[in-house]
Amino acid sequence: MAKHRKDTKEDEKDYNRLNFLKQRLSSMRVQMLITERYRNQTLNHEYKDIVKDLLLYGKYFLILICVVVLPRDQLMYYNTAKMKYLLMRNHSEYIGLKEINHLNQLFDFVKSSLVDAFNEGTSEGASWVHSEQNKILGVVRLRQLRLAKEDFGWGVPKFTDLMYMPGWKLPYQRLLYTHKYWRVYDPWLPINGQHDFTSSVLLNFDHVGKFLYYPELCGYVALLARSRQNSMKILDFLTDNQWLNYNTSAVFMDFTLYNVDADMFSVCTLRMEQLPFGSVIPDVTCESIAMINDALQLHYIVILVLVVYLVVVLQFIQAFIVNLWYQPDKLKSMWYKLDLIIVLLNVFLLFVIIVRLILISSLLKSLAFSNKMSFLDFRKPARLYMLTNILTGFLICITTLRLWKVLQFSKVFQLFTNTLYLAWKALAITALAILIILMAFGIAFTIINGNNSPHFVQPVSSVITALCFSVGFSQQLNPSDLFHGGKFIGMLMYAALGFVVSVLLVNVFITTIHDYFTIAKSERNANFRREITFWQFLRVEYYGVYRFYKSLPFIRKEYKRHNRTVAENIQHTLDNVDKLAQMKARAKRRVLSSTEKVEEYKDEETRQAEYRERVEHMYAIASILNIQMEILERLIFDSDKKKKRERKKNRRDQNPMQNNREGFNDKNDSVV
Repeated sequence: MAKHRKDTKEDEKDYNRLNFLKQRLSSMRVQMLITERYRNQTLNHEYKDIVKDLLLYGKYFLILICVVVLPRDQLMYYNTAKMKYLLMRNHSEYIGLKEINHLNQLFDFVKSSLVDAFNEGTSEGASWVHSEQNKILGVVRLRQLRLAKEDFGWGVPKFTDLMYMPGWKLPYQRLLYTHKYWRVYDPWLPINGQHDFTSSVLLNFDHVGKFLYYPELCGYVALLARSRQNSMKILDFLTDNQWLNYNTSAVFMDFTLYNVDADMFSVCTLRMEQLPFGSVIPDVTCESIAMINDALQLHYIVILVLVVYLVVVLQFIQAFIVNLWYQPDKLKSMWYKLDLIIVLLNVFLLFVIIVRLILISSLLKSLAFSNKMSFLDFRKPARLYMLTNILTGFLICITTLRLWKVLQFSKVFQLFTNTLYLAWKALAITALAILIILMAFGIAFTIINGNNSPHFVQPVSSVITALCFSVGFSQQLNPSDLFHGGKFIGMLMYAALGFVVSVLLVNVFITTIHDYFTIAKSERNANFRREITFWQFLRVEYYGVYRFYKSLPFIRKEYKRHNRTVAENIQHTLDNVDKLAQMKARAKRRVLSSTEKVEEYKDEETRQAEYRERVEHMYAIASILNIQMEILERLIFDSDKKKKRERKKNRRDQNPMQNNREGFNDKNDSVV
């Protein structure tokens, strides 16, 4: 019994030793990869931080792109283009806004395209003649801005905000039961101060017109009705009292359409500007948006992407707060300021989305209980929708800049960053010179051709046209646009713009970058440091992943004989290696002879380091061989011992008397 326990202990000891040797062998194989270059702890910590940042920012960037790309609906573009086409051009008996040449024709357009084009509908809305799927929500609102003084110039014009009687008569008198007849007096009263807080925040901007800038929260408003009969009475009343006259600066027609099939809203704003010369400038603005009130209306893939995006944003905020909690001085760095901007933009974006959902729900409730004379302003959620797109674009831009810092482990990014750092003064001076010359050309084009060409009406548009032409976008600009001051001067200016800006200065800009790029590259070669690359660090740090990747069946390379034996294939490979080495040597000799450099390729320090790595590699291989020999020895001798014990056990089982005798001898031996 004691002997059996002793054998069991020996088996356990042998098993533990063999297991230790196997673990030692695997660790030595990995340790063989960790040479002297891999023991730079400062560089290793830097690469570990880069891995964390790359996972964090790369994951956030990819999910942000998915958030932008997946919810995109291509129907919005086609819907916007269709709306502009139907409202701007003539269609059978319906007048287009583009065909209006005088302000007196505006009510004819309203009657034709905004009253007759919509059938007499129910409280749910009326169908549009051009598209039965579109229904108008609420009524059409007419808003005009009137100039206080007929003074046109570079300054901001002043629009009147006085209260008038019908027919623009003064003084204003508040009569009895005025509030009962609001349809009669409301078009002559200004809307200044009648808006709520959300309107003052979201709609307090100026329309950028072709001639002037027009505020959105000013003017005089007249509302049409849903039925054709009532709308015609309103138009007749406005025509009889000369609601539109010489003092009208601009008229805005606002309404909202809902497409049942596409589940899409079209917020339309038609603008008609009256110039001092009596003519008018039409314009159509249409914003196609999907005002989703319930998250269940989204596709399940979009919902999944949004949930993942929310989780990634929370992880990003957590990592940012943890870094600043332990190291507050990091906030002085520009990169961490970008992180702070990303966090604030995400929080603000979430706030905007929540406010937009609240506005949409309130508008839909008001739509359900609205009367026939109410105007439903869907411009507020439309503005918030545009704001979410702008914030998302800024997030992508800032995240891309932040990824630039993470990608600095690459030599190419380091070289390009160093080039920009060295050349920013020269590039700024060159860009300033190009800008000055472009401004000079633009102002000259405006003075000579501004009254005859739409590209040179304003100095800003003239400079933009000259810039587009200088970088190659010359399709919209014809040489005849520059001939209004004379063909000789036009040809001279055209040739000067094409040669000076497009050829000379742009080539100087490119040559400056190339020169500094060469300087940065030479500095990098002079300050060469013998260290591992980021990919080498990843291969050793995540060796298990790399080994699993190499073990995949579609990655593993199969041996191809090519109708040769193994020895012939080996000899063929060696011959190819020798030929390649000879070709490289000849190429190096050609480079040395052409540049007349006699310096060695490797300095003494590099050769010593490579020698130490080879010696270390040989010692590691020797240790691996010793461990393998010991494992082999234990496997062979342990198998022989097991076989002897099995044979002895079999003999004992076959002859029990011999077992007693051996036990008696063992007992006597123990007594002795």
